[in-house]
Amino acid sequence: MMKLGVCGSAQKAAWAKESGCDYIELNFTSVAEMDEQEFAEAQQLLQSAGLAAEAMNCFLPQRFPIMTLEDTSELEAFMRRGFERAQALGTKVVVFGSAKARVRPESIPKEDGITRLAPIFRLAGGIAAEHGIRIAIEPLNYRECNVVNTLRDGMTLAKAADHEGVALLADMYHMGENDENFDDILDAGEILIHCHIGRPAGRKYPMPGDGYDYAPFFAALRKINYPGRLSVEAGAPNGPEDLAVSINYLRGLCE
Repeated sequence: MMKLGVCGSAQKAAWAKESGCDYIELNFTSVAEMDEQEFAEAQQLLQSAGLAAEAMNCFLPQRFPIMTLEDTSELEAFMRRGFERAQALGTKVVVFGSAKARVRPESIPKEDGITRLAPIFRLAGGIAAEHGIRIAIEPLNYRECNVVNTLRDGMTLAKAADHEGVALLADMYHMGENDENFDDILDAGEILIHCHIGRPAGRKYPMPGDGYDYAPFFAALRKINYPGRLSVEAGAPNGPEDLAVSINYLRGLCE
């Protein structure tokens, strides 16, 4: 059965647990940049809630322009600190979205974008693997980023990175915004290790009767026997109590 979670801070772990989540997805950059006391407090919050941070997102801050970065020493130190902490919190997947860090300067042709990114993803995958973690490439819609926008772009980058620690994420919100065919998931197959969901056109929690047809997305996941996690990455339509309704609704769609 697919595991369901929500993106949020450690302070929201108890709420996530009470709402029926199996895990919480934290912000990798925030965790990496915590001081020791803050990190200890985050650990305690997760332990008290009985919930692991099985996934993390927001991998890199804007200060690492990876498309043009020449000296990676500071980047590597940042990643090692973050992955060590992620491992301690039970993380298995780190989502590599980071639109502002991976933005493609206009001086670099679009066709060269993946070639420029592949070595950084390979580096990240190698360090992640040392901690029992895998990187999930997150394609971002055309409005939010100018490189690696579609699931097929993500497949191409994963192939170019050529590292077992680098795999793929399918985000229903971004795919919907791009008007992608959810059947593209069928070609991703085993390299698809993580998913995000939010209702396109507003990025809200999926809710019963919200007018969006989620069936094709879940049908594609079932066809590949997707065994991974699905995180709600969206806002509440009415309030935090909506998460419990959304998680229950999503469990029904997973069946």
